Amino acid sequence: MNKIIKLGAVLSLAAALAACSSTQNGDPANNGNNTNKHGELTVVKGSKPKPNQDVVVQRIHRFEGASMEKWMSDDQVQLMYTKIVKKATATEEAKYEYTTMKIDLSNNELKSAAEPVKKIETVEKEQPSPDGKYVFIQQWKDKYTARNFIKEVITGKTTEITGSNYLESGGWLDNTTYILAAGSMNGLGDIRQIKVDGTMTLLKLDDPDLGEQPFTNFGTGQGHIYYTDSNQTLKQFVPGDPKPTVLVKHVMTFQLSPDGKHLAVEVQKEAGKAGSELRIFDSNGSAEGLSIAKGDLIPYIAWSPDSMKLAAALYTENQSGMNGVYIFDSATGKVSPIGPSYFPEYPLSWNPSGTRLGVTVSGKDGIAVTHIIDFK
Repeated sequence: MNKIIKLGAVLSLAAALAACSSTQNGDPANNGNNTNKHGELTVVKGSKPKPNQDVVVQRIHRFEGASMEKWMSDDQVQLMYTKIVKKATATEEAKYEYTTMKIDLSNNELKSAAEPVKKIETVEKEQPSPDGKYVFIQQWKDKYTARNFIKEVITGKTTEITGSNYLESGGWLDNTTYILAAGSMNGLGDIRQIKVDGTMTLLKLDDPDLGEQPFTNFGTGQGHIYYTDSNQTLKQFVPGDPKPTVLVKHVMTFQLSPDGKHLAVEVQKEAGKAGSELRIFDSNGSAEGLSIAKGDLIPYIAWSPDSMKLAAALYTENQSGMNGVYIFDSATGKVSPIGPSYFPEYPLSWNPSGTRLGVTVSGKDGIAVTHIIDFK
């Protein structure tokens, strides 16, 4: 019988999860022959999920000293392990070693590992096109400057895009066009329309409410471009038409679903005061229901690749409020807690099929701990 747990019961098991004996040793090199070395946790037995039932957790994998990097496939994940080489003193900063590791979650086996390095020289971020045929790559040399590339997956051919950027804001407009809000140290910066053959054009946007600062929120999909202006108003425009359309006011942040049909929007409940709510709108800004979550902070939201689930991290000072990570199921409209003790320090990360969610939190000495949650 499959081992699963209804998420509504997780709240009562938080302490047990935190103290679980399946915790992995922080140094992956010492665990080569340990079959349970990655701390897989299976909770309780139950039946298969039924229609309209709450989201169900099958198991939780725990990785000490590791942060999420990226998903290689549904079962394989790449993690960055951090090891303290020398603790900080009153006069010197702490020194660390970093090791990239790929784990096969289907059997918890280590697939490959890179040699430890004392300093991360570059950071690469990848965004595949909706059909998976291309990847937009940002190669960050430092925290202010990145080089950009388009890679054709089937051939491996990589084309560098002219011009560096100062922000990582952007997304695929469609299968063959990427929109990059490049940002600038001195203002809004360019909005670049990049084709998969490497050609680039600059887009015009006529909005007096943008101000002189780079975009704080930016998203694209299904032929539309979304952003918030300096008045926290969510707007939409299309290439070739520089006049935007107003969608939602008092917006803190938003995320467009991968299918381009829904907007998850964090709306400020009262101007100038802490507290916001998470609401779902269609792609043109029409409300699809009331709020699905409320909190003092909503630091991360993430749609599953199939657009069926939305993960959200919430914090509320009042402990009786919503705290931890929650899942909204768009098919049933239900919201389920999956980790009341989780306060992520990295973005929430779904695997390609939306069956697993990576959550990275702070552990001992501030070193990351990653929980990968398998859903039934």
